[in-house]
Amino acid sequence: MQEEKQEFLFCVEQVKRAGAFSMDTDHFHETYEIYYLLAGERSYYINNLVYSLRKGDLIFINRNELHRTMARGTVRHERILINFRREFPQEMLGGNSLTLPFFSEQCLLLRPDAHEQGTIENLLFAMLKEQQEPRGHQSLYLQTLLIQFLIEMNRIRESAQAAIAPANDEKQRKVYEIIEYLQARYSGTVTLEELSERFFLSVPYLCRLFKQTTGFTIIEYLNTIRVQEAQRRLRESSDSVTRIAEDTGFDSIAHFGRVFKAIAKRSPLQYRKQNR
Repeated sequence: MQEEKQEFLFCVEQVKRAGAFSMDTDHFHETYEIYYLLAGERSYYINNLVYSLRKGDLIFINRNELHRTMARGTVRHERILINFRREFPQEMLGGNSLTLPFFSEQCLLLRPDAHEQGTIENLLFAMLKEQQEPRGHQSLYLQTLLIQFLIEMNRIRESAQAAIAPANDEKQRKVYEIIEYLQARYSGTVTLEELSERFFLSVPYLCRLFKQTTGFTIIEYLNTIRVQEAQRRLRESSDSVTRIAEDTGFDSIAHFGRVFKAIAKRSPLQYRKQNR
């Protein structure tokens, strides 16, 4: 998925699902993402927090933030998803820069009121119609719609009385503790037995709780944050691939290569060549 997202500057899609659905793959990419829930309920995991979404909620996810949606409450849901590169709306602004606060944050969850939902949905459906029925100056028209949408998001943010807090019950707090531990220790060996002893949970319950809360198995999560750090090192340093593999917790260069390609959809050397 990450490779696919790199092939375009802008995409909007609408999906309706009648049955229970949870994403089953690691998911982060180099585009910004906006998710609007038209109907139903969803749990949205972003990096190290879980948000409970309901109809009309709007969430903005920054580039390269690990995220996954999961079933919650009613099984039916409908959403509209936008992915775009920053240069897409910037293109029509010339020398001016579109600077909005949420571009520098991990994520932004908004809960628009009925009037704001109407404005948001009108813009989203206009984008969908324009993308599905190509006409003259399509790219420019989509850019204007996206800029209007981003400005509307910022106005909703500014008028909101308080930020919407992530889910924070006892189980989620325990998972947040586990995530914090994994993020601090990913470069070394981490075992389920070690986690079980540290957090006073049986291995089966630990695995089940983590999966239910985040959508990831513990191994999937570890591998993903290791690959994210490896990508940063490949972009920003001259360190060898072997050194990076060792420093990010992989037991062999072959294992590193397999996991990296499964998540990033290219080899470490290909990734470095494309991002230097």
